[in-house]
Amino acid sequence: MKRLSFDEQAALTLVLEFVSVKDLLTAAMHTMAEDKSTKAQDNADLCYKAITSFLS
Repeated sequence: MKRLSFDEQAALTLVLEFVSVKDLLTAAMHTMAEDKSTKAQDNADLCYKAITSFLS
């Protein structure tokens, strides 16, 4: 797993104080699904799998 920079960690901490992980992953999934590139579709699928496996 890639290590987060201090700024990335601070940004995630701030967002997670106000937005649930499930809502954040759902929004990311829908946004990525709009992009038709293979990588974006793979990332959308990964978000879906994380939601259904861990957050349902």
